[in-house]
Amino acid sequence: MSSYETIAKSNGTTLKKHTEDALDISNYLISSNKAVLENWGKLNEIDVSLLEENIHSALFFHDFGKGAIKWQEEALKNEPHLPPHAPYSGYFLFQNEGDFCSRLACISHHSLLTEYSFDKVPYPGSFNEKYLMEFATKNNYKISLNVPWANYFEGLKKFKISSQSPNFRNKWNNQIDTKFKAKYCLILSYLTTSDGIASKIEEENTLGLDVTNILTKWFPSPSDIYKGISKIKGNKKLTDIQNRVLNVMSQSSNIFDYSKPFRIEAPCGEGKTLAALLVAKELINQNIINKVIFTLPTQVTSNNMVQEFEDEYRIPRDWIGIYHSEVMSFLIENTDEEEESDFSISSQKFWNLIYSKPFNISTIDHLLLSLVNGFKYAPRAFGNILNSLIVIDELHYYDSHTIGMVECLCEVLRRLKIPHIIMSATIPSQIKHKFDDSYQKIQSSGRDNECKEKNPFTFEYHNSEIDEDETVSDEFIKLLMESDGQNVGIIVNTVPKSKMIFSELKQRFPERQILLYNSQFMRKDRPKKEKILRIFGKRLFEEPGEEEIQFCKQYGFDPDLPFIFVGTQVAEISLNISFDVLISELAPLDALIQRGGRLHRKMSFNNSEECNCPQCKRFDNEHTYKFHIFDTGEFCYPYYTHEDKNGVMKEIIENTRKQIFKNTLFTFKIGIKMMDNVYTNEKMFSEFNADISFWGAYVEDLIFGKRPNKSEEEGGQLRIQTRNIGMNTFDVLPEQFEYKDGHIQAQDFIKKICSNPQFAKNNELNFNGINEISKYLIKVSNKFYFANEGNKNGLKIKMGKMERYVKEINLEYDFEKGLYAFNNFD
Repeated sequence: MSSYETIAKSNGTTLKKHTEDALDISNYLISSNKAVLENWGKLNEIDVSLLEENIHSALFFHDFGKGAIKWQEEALKNEPHLPPHAPYSGYFLFQNEGDFCSRLACISHHSLLTEYSFDKVPYPGSFNEKYLMEFATKNNYKISLNVPWANYFEGLKKFKISSQSPNFRNKWNNQIDTKFKAKYCLILSYLTTSDGIASKIEEENTLGLDVTNILTKWFPSPSDIYKGISKIKGNKKLTDIQNRVLNVMSQSSNIFDYSKPFRIEAPCGEGKTLAALLVAKELINQNIINKVIFTLPTQVTSNNMVQEFEDEYRIPRDWIGIYHSEVMSFLIENTDEEEESDFSISSQKFWNLIYSKPFNISTIDHLLLSLVNGFKYAPRAFGNILNSLIVIDELHYYDSHTIGMVECLCEVLRRLKIPHIIMSATIPSQIKHKFDDSYQKIQSSGRDNECKEKNPFTFEYHNSEIDEDETVSDEFIKLLMESDGQNVGIIVNTVPKSKMIFSELKQRFPERQILLYNSQFMRKDRPKKEKILRIFGKRLFEEPGEEEIQFCKQYGFDPDLPFIFVGTQVAEISLNISFDVLISELAPLDALIQRGGRLHRKMSFNNSEECNCPQCKRFDNEHTYKFHIFDTGEFCYPYYTHEDKNGVMKEIIENTRKQIFKNTLFTFKIGIKMMDNVYTNEKMFSEFNADISFWGAYVEDLIFGKRPNKSEEEGGQLRIQTRNIGMNTFDVLPEQFEYKDGHIQAQDFIKKICSNPQFAKNNELNFNGINEISKYLIKVSNKFYFANEGNKNGLKIKMGKMERYVKEINLEYDFEKGLYAFNNFD
């Protein structure tokens, strides 16, 4: 390379080449989404032609800072320590571009804009001036190095300071507002995507291939996505709720109609997910969106949704992205090592993090964190949210704090005309009114395709508890004996009680298949248990494959035989299974209705004589589907405890008890009335302060905001608290557990991993080693940990140059029981 040449990459790619590659990719992304951008501009009164020019200018200059001689010298070293370049690139862009959004995108394409940005950036030395000036001139730009760097940085700092003034920040209509941030984030998204993909192609030397074909595969156009999901309905006969949603869409006549949000209220099994996907399909066809973002309450439900999208709705796996704090482990466990992938697992995690796929699944927390400086790449995620349909599923699951946060989120979405859908089976009136104005409200009729009102089960209230004197009650055992030969679901409110019941039932019914599932199972075992349950659920409607049968038998289960499930609240939303009999402890009514969705899941009538579904055909005699509710005594842990200060939860539990006792037959309409009779106390949603919990941080982070203290994976302070978490949790390693073909002590396990070259080098763990250890960790409450604490000092590991300690708990573990005390399962 001559002294005149200027590189942008350590592999020798020149600045000119990299910039042109990035611009070509940007041109593809813009042209393939031209109609989507134009519609977004009309909805938000933004000139898209100017926006495209802003993206071009920001991209052209984004790496000019690499023309500094010091950067060039470092880039050629074996172990370079590269100085910053983005702030220096802004020096040249500012001479040519008046739009401040594109300027900010250029100088922040490797960092998060915070109140500390550029405070300690040193002035650069000399530049390869001739190269930069010739390159700029050939592209009709003019640059000069005569402008004092002090003037440039002082101007930038002055803007930063003034932009932090309350007079400049208004969430709707001032100089720095939501639309300003949206425009900045959209430019940043196009810039960083084009830059990142250009770098990937250059580093892998794939420029000789047809780049357009590669981009079409990685970033399909709306028309390609529409064609790819043409079979999303499959052979399903549309339900009432799906037909009603499509009818509303068919009456839309302009982009403003299409962008109106929905509020969908329908029972479990009626097809809310497909209804949302049918809306997405039409919005893609109308070029309103190019992405879909599904948000769910838990990691388990997010993981299961990936499988559902692929298997049930035939969405290509490459088009599905998933993100939550443990996504790396999910990606590793679901990646076929024999199949070549265009992206490494760490790269997949990054692109999923910013919602770059056509179909994205995440927890609600990640979506909320994307609106503020919740993580380093939040503005890029925000940029992708702008052209998406947002689906907020299982709204009932959240506490009053998170529902308040969702209300604020939806206010932002409505302001930016971002189409979104609020969905749930159970929404109290006090929550409904928060999503009333501007929403297209669709409520299920509660009828089947033959217009008959569905009544899938009856409630049976038991004025006694499941357990008596630390063992199961006679009434509970009698019920199970009467249910012999049937699939029984047992859902209780606490992990210890689920363990106790499982232990007792294993002793009393050794011949029956019993599966325990709660939060105290290792990460490596949770997907296995969920898969077994999915196969049992599938068995009702079709024959499982031989591979699925053998998978179950590997863990001692036969899907052709009835089984008993014992679990906790995880079953409320994450199990796609239909029981013949369901037994539950008393809980808030919305939780009970969700649990009831796992009983006679997709059918109409509460007895097999009237119903002709595959589940009912298994019964020779008439079978009535009953939802047995056992009382919990004075308190109802963990919902209503002695710490209930204002009496709200006590009132909810008492009202639920009355409603269950009063209403025997369950229908969707009866459920709505029951909900309104339970949630009558206005205090339940009055304690959430939106200004303190959300808007304060949101307005601060419109531009040059605060800095998140810890990453999302570390579970630290992330600018906003997305949930009202009552207790801290620890990830722990059991003192003894199953490993390979035997058992191993925790200390020996750590030593084995740290000495294995596959997982560590010189005792320093690599990513594979960290992930291998995390597979065996279990999340427990701090109270539980200190009650069963093992090695007080923890087990030392090295991650890079840092030393950390893995907490150990003085309990054993196995796949069947989870955590249990030595020689005493409790």
